[in-house]
Amino acid sequence: MDELLDSIAKSSNSAVGPDDIHYQMLKHLPSDALQSLLNTLNDIWLTGNFPPSWRQSHIVPILKAGKDSSDPSNYRPIALTSCVCKVIERMVNNRLVWYLERNKLITPMQSGFGKGRSTTDQLVRLETFIREAFIQKQHAAVIFFDLEKAYDTAWKYGILKDLHDAGLRG
Repeated sequence: MDELLDSIAKSSNSAVGPDDIHYQMLKHLPSDALQSLLNTLNDIWLTGNFPPSWRQSHIVPILKAGKDSSDPSNYRPIALTSCVCKVIERMVNNRLVWYLERNKLITPMQSGFGKGRSTTDQLVRLETFIREAFIQKQHAAVIFFDLEKAYDTAWKYGILKDLHDAGLRG
C-alpha cells in the first residue's frame, strides 16, 4: 500500500488517457477503493496479465517551439496513456531502480535519470578529462552524438510505436 500511495502522491495532474481516469480521482479514493486498486495491481504484477486498454493511447501532436506550424515534421507526438497504468509503471520503475542501485548494476558513468546524478556531471567529467590531457600534454578525443531527431526517427520507423503497443512505455 505504501508503494501505491507514494506513486499516486508523486503523480502530477497531467492529461488523462483513453480511460478518462484522472490523477485527482486516484488521489481522493477512499481506503477500501485503494485496497481494491492495490489488489488489481498486485494481480497484474503476479500474473503478467496487462490490461489491453492500457496499451491504447491518444496521440496529440505538439508543435515544437519556434517552428512553422504548416510543416508536419515540426510536431512531436505525445501519447496520453492511462493514469492508472502510469501509477503501476512508477511502482515497477521504483522497484527496478532500487534493485539496480542495491546490486550496483548501474555504472557510475551513467548520469541523468538517477537520484543525485545529472547530465551536468558528465560536462564536469568532460572538462576534467580535457584539462588533465592538456596538463599532461596529451591529446583528448571526444565523440558526440546528435540525437535531436532520434525520437522522431525511432517513431517514424515504428520502433517506439512497437514498444508502446507492447506496453513497454518509459
